[in-house]
Amino acid sequence: MKPAESSQGQEQGDLYRSRLSWLLDQSHPLKVLAEAIDWEFFEREFGPLYVEKKGRPGLPMRLLVGLHYLKHLYDVSDERVVAGFVENPYWQYFCGEEFFVHELPCDPTSLVKWRKRIGPGGMEKLLAETIAAAQRRQALKPSEIRRVNVETTVRRVTGAWASARYRSKAATRTRSN
Repeated sequence: MKPAESSQGQEQGDLYRSRLSWLLDQSHPLKVLAEAIDWEFFEREFGPLYVEKKGRPGLPMRLLVGLHYLKHLYDVSDERVVAGFVENPYWQYFCGEEFFVHELPCDPTSLVKWRKRIGPGGMEKLLAETIAAAQRRQALKPSEIRRVNVETTVRRVTGAWASARYRSKAATRTRSN
């Protein structure tokens, strides 16, 4: 089913709770970025991947996009980004919550399923919109993104190197010793 709509921006208030937008530092980078990103872009891009009126309603698109952005920004696991959401009002605001939430927003496996649904091209769209938002706010100049450096960390996985390049280097070093 189509994802549920985000409650952020709706006029109906809650008498007994304060809005996150009133409580947060207006100059905090996540708050500024949340207001710069065109969240409707993701609805247009990823909305067709959902089927109308079949199955359980999907999670809000802004929540899923926001959690993935935070996951990569802070280099944390799916489990940690979901747990961190409960603890951090800036993360909640970034992901589209209007009021502070005390429950987990979703199961971490929902993030895995969503990544599979949108594929690598979808993750590239997420990055592209983030860069476009920074350019719209003039926080990023075109000259700053002409060259992109990608840092790749190689970790030892069950006794083997994660990269074939490093395996060949290790074999060369072993032979020369």
